[in-house]
Amino acid sequence: MWLWLPIGILCDPAWQIRNKLFKNRGFVFGLLISVTFIGLFYFTVDLGEMKAALIQTDYRFLAPGIALYFVSVGFRAIRWQYILAPLRRISVLQLYSVVVVGYMANNLLPMRLGEVVRAYYLSKKTPINTSSALATIGLERIYDGLVLVLFAVTSLLLLTVSNITEGVGAVTVWTLSVMAIVSASIFLGMIILFTLIVVRPSLSSILYKIIDYFPWQVRQKIKDFVGQFIYGLQRLKSPKNQLKLLLLSLPVWIFEGGMYLVLAYSFDIPGHFAPHILIIPVILMVTAASNLITAVPASPGAVGPFEFFAKESLLLVGIQSGIAGAYAISLHVALLLPVTFVGLCILWIGPGSFSNLTKGAKDQMSSRSG
Repeated sequence: MWLWLPIGILCDPAWQIRNKLFKNRGFVFGLLISVTFIGLFYFTVDLGEMKAALIQTDYRFLAPGIALYFVSVGFRAIRWQYILAPLRRISVLQLYSVVVVGYMANNLLPMRLGEVVRAYYLSKKTPINTSSALATIGLERIYDGLVLVLFAVTSLLLLTVSNITEGVGAVTVWTLSVMAIVSASIFLGMIILFTLIVVRPSLSSILYKIIDYFPWQVRQKIKDFVGQFIYGLQRLKSPKNQLKLLLLSLPVWIFEGGMYLVLAYSFDIPGHFAPHILIIPVILMVTAASNLITAVPASPGAVGPFEFFAKESLLLVGIQSGIAGAYAISLHVALLLPVTFVGLCILWIGPGSFSNLTKGAKDQMSSRSG
């Protein structure tokens, strides 16, 4: 949220879009969520300790951390290439730029509209339909969720065995376990539902019959959207493909988690644990908690929720609130600013602008919904 101002000043089209968004209810809702969590963060952190931690930070770890993040983006492009292969073969390099632009848009727009922008941008660069591209992105998010839940469960098991979470009480650990189970059930349920729709034409026929009850003005547009969306889910046709998708999702989050780990050394967080190897399950927890909350389609860049849940994850294992808060803020800035800057540069170098891209994505989705 507070990261938008310099970008808006430096990039006039983005600033114009921002002014329009203030009149949008979704934007206002996302803004309220951000403000709420920023408030919770502010009142639950030792500000003096946080300021001292930020001053004493060893910023030499910043560059290798950011490099690891861009490697994880590369694995996202590889995974996306695999998902898109039944539709069209596209180079990883071309997809890499599209992924970066999509993340840039997610950091600037509310309600995860960057996903729509990314799908539209792909449709402008390739013959793939926006709706089909959106389905493949949705598939990515489901497998991201599964890996993050796997991280959370692994972290809870390792931390419980090592007695690090002994001070937080059995109720908290039990609550986190239930949340992990519920999250896993949701993601697995979505995969099962999408798989059944793809492999059983009778189910999609039922879906089309339901659409027949919609007003005739929008009926065909919705059918076209659903048809293209289902077409984008072709990789779900076999268990082998689904297993490969899960395996391709692991390096995405291992390298992003590696960034979290490297930046933790900036604040000497590993030094709080004996042996130091226990920092790994702690980072798994931070990665899972801070990213699962970003699945909520609300605040742009997840500013507020990300910081709060990253900080709370560290508090559970005994890290002081000031250090945890400083780490959460530094980590999120390192996640947001570089990819946003690179995304804007890609648009500046290529034929197009953030303003036109956003407008085109919005117009196309509006035309499909009536």
